[in-house]
Amino acid sequence: MSIKRTFATVAIMLQLGGLASAENSPRTKMNIEAEIVADTQLWINASPDKVWAVLTDVARWTEWLPEFANARLDGPLAAGTTLFWEPQGQKVVSRLVVVEPSHRLIWNGSGGAVHVWELTPSGGGTLLRNAESIEEWNFPGAAADQSAFLADTLKIWNARLAEQVGDKR
Repeated sequence: MSIKRTFATVAIMLQLGGLASAENSPRTKMNIEAEIVADTQLWINASPDKVWAVLTDVARWTEWLPEFANARLDGPLAAGTTLFWEPQGQKVVSRLVVVEPSHRLIWNGSGGAVHVWELTPSGGGTLLRNAESIEEWNFPGAAADQSAFLADTLKIWNARLAEQVGDKR
């Protein structure tokens, strides 16, 4: 499946079900029994501070995620702030629920989505965890194994983030 279609499908997945539930009851843990679950890791040859600086510079996501037409925060990098992003023409709205500098960034999306970024110092670099669970999947005609599909997408994001901080694999 093409990267273009990958990002478009992920964006659609995150839009389903509305953001109201994310605003009313923030979820800080993934649901490992959700319909779609992906959990990826990558060791990056850079400090957590350096990885965090790139990860949380949302306005510059389009530089390393070229499928994104736009990305912005509606306020400071803080819990409760709305994240607007547009991969492949899809408009996605999420809500930041955990912001722990150089350690954890978690946002909620529609359909019971919980997206987790964790940075752990490891061996002179950073062990990056990029994971997501989505409880409700209502998109007809989607690929059969959406968990594998999402994991592949997150791995692409991980590799691009590593490249952005100077880890030239």
